Amino acid sequence: MIQVSILLPTYNGAKTIARAIESVLSQTHTAWELLVIDDGSSDGTAQVVKKYVDTDSRVRYIKNERNLGIQKTLNRGLKEAKGEYIARIDDDDFWIIPYKLSAQYAYMQLHPGCVLVGTGVVVYSEDTQELFRYILPESDADIRKNILSKNCFTHATVLFSKQAAQECGGYGEGEETKHVEDYDLWLRLGTKGSMNNLPLYAVGFTLRAGSTSGKNKTEQFKKDIALTRKYKTNYPGYTRAIIRGTLRSWLYQFFHLIPKDMQESFLGWYKKNW
Repeated sequence: MIQVSILLPTYNGAKTIARAIESVLSQTHTAWELLVIDDGSSDGTAQVVKKYVDTDSRVRYIKNERNLGIQKTLNRGLKEAKGEYIARIDDDDFWIIPYKLSAQYAYMQLHPGCVLVGTGVVVYSEDTQELFRYILPESDADIRKNILSKNCFTHATVLFSKQAAQECGGYGEGEETKHVEDYDLWLRLGTKGSMNNLPLYAVGFTLRAGSTSGKNKTEQFKKDIALTRKYKTNYPGYTRAIIRGTLRSWLYQFFHLIPKDMQESFLGWYKKNW
């Protein structure tokens, strides 16, 4: 019986995707399927994934005929998923503890009202040096108090209810949620049940120069503010969130001007404290 469907969207991820898949294979919780959804890659991604498909029936490879973008690719994965719960991992990230899924699945079973649970993150440089680690607000009360101000979940850490996500309409596919599709979904899931983060450093996140999220930060900050306005009646702290979002967008204009080592130190402080 498949309990968890793990969505791994990829686009030209041949260089790093094996590490991501291996980290899934190492999990002590084994009642899962891994859906590798290839968004029209032109590199050797298919060849890398094939060896896992050939040796483990839980690994499924799905390829879009053309590049559809992350939003539609994730929704294709949701549609194909057979599990009760959905987990996420990206092709350049990896799960660093073997009991990540088992801890999250157990938590969901003990808390049937919970629709979304994440974990802490360890951030690495491209040469696999640890830079910093953080855990976002843990309790449902703290998440609700802060979620208008910031995204309280790192995408590659989450486990969420497939049914609740489908009832919410899945990931938004419009331009208004591009690059913030995860944050938008969490805000909608929070209207269906409780949300939590486990105090486990369970996921390795690679801080890459020129990543999609890094290249689109200014646009992302503007859309974050738009989401704050959209969901202001669902969560507290609207005024504080607008002030914080505006200040964050303004400060980011200067962020790229400081040396790289200072950027990394600031990001570590920011994730832990703001």
